[in-house]
Amino acid sequence: MARTSFYDSKPLLDLHKADERRGLIRTLPTVFGPTDCWQPVAVSESRLDRILSAKMNSIFVGFSDEVWTYSSGSISPAKADGFLEEPLRLYPRSLQRFPGLQALVPSLLRHEVEIALEKLDLAWDRTFAWEMFLDMMRSQTWHTLPNAELPRHFTDATRAVLVDWLVQVHELMHFEEETLYLAIHLLNRSLRQVKVTTATLQLLGIVCLFLAAKKEECLLPEVSGLCYLMDHAYTKHQLLRMERKVLTGLKFNLSYCPPLHFLLLLASISRCSAQMVWMARYLLELSLLEGRCVVFLPMQLAGAALCLARQVLQEPLTPEGEAAWCLASGIHAGSETVLLRIMQILAAAAAKALAQETCATFIKFSSPETMHVSRHPGLKNTAALLGMCT
Repeated sequence: MARTSFYDSKPLLDLHKADERRGLIRTLPTVFGPTDCWQPVAVSESRLDRILSAKMNSIFVGFSDEVWTYSSGSISPAKADGFLEEPLRLYPRSLQRFPGLQALVPSLLRHEVEIALEKLDLAWDRTFAWEMFLDMMRSQTWHTLPNAELPRHFTDATRAVLVDWLVQVHELMHFEEETLYLAIHLLNRSLRQVKVTTATLQLLGIVCLFLAAKKEECLLPEVSGLCYLMDHAYTKHQLLRMERKVLTGLKFNLSYCPPLHFLLLLASISRCSAQMVWMARYLLELSLLEGRCVVFLPMQLAGAALCLARQVLQEPLTPEGEAAWCLASGIHAGSETVLLRIMQILAAAAAKALAQETCATFIKFSSPETMHVSRHPGLKNTAALLGMCT
């Protein structure tokens, strides 16, 4: 049930077209509830993190070897106090040879951010686009989890199976992509703040998806329909009671700026091709299955996914595209060490995606609508992928 509001994705990035060739979604293993519950359906840690947390009133952006700080409505070079380990470079070349052009980067970056947010329908009016971007950069630090440890009795493999099932349910419901990212974020928080058992883990997952749909969607599924998806292993009363439990545990805080927004913003600024955007979106969605990724900022995940997509596709850049990549590197997402660490995690996940039991994301991005990016030959060789990230 795709929305028709101003948040709709562009046709180029629409993931909600029905794919009649795609098989029915699979069930969760017996650890989460009864098997064979599906019926045929009609297809219709860097220092940057601490600094950002401590200085909520300023946003750090940088270009090449300089660091810029936004404060009081203007951008100026930050003092060399060493608070950033290394500048993040989406493109390795700098503009040190062009000091005049380098001085224009802050205003150019702001202009490009405003245009990109308006083009992506993330801002109603360009007048407030820059302030919205600053709020996006600030708010991403508020919801990052301090560590990747799960409560006792739960493992990363168990969590991955649940997330894979939620990806299938999300696609079946034709929800917006933001709904999926918010649902997984709520799940990550709930696993640490709400007391649940293995027997109620599937119920927790569907409740998180239901809450995310209430925030992001215009049309909602019936509670009875959600119970049917779980083969009536839980009653409507149990689902609604778990919903109250999750809302209370999260203190009714459902706000979240997904990494998808940062990815589309960076891709728009850097003039990425459609195939590169789809590849980056595929790699970014694979991060939802990786428990180690919950400690990284959304901007860090988006930057790493875009860098790895560019390495995999090896598309030749035009002079305009080269300049655009340089400009996109003006947004800091952490140190280069953090970037490479995330790229290695995503590369390993992409190389084994088809062989894993949790392959819903691989199937999702193997359709013609997504340009078959999950089947790209460059993703099959683990050693080559990891070599790109070193």
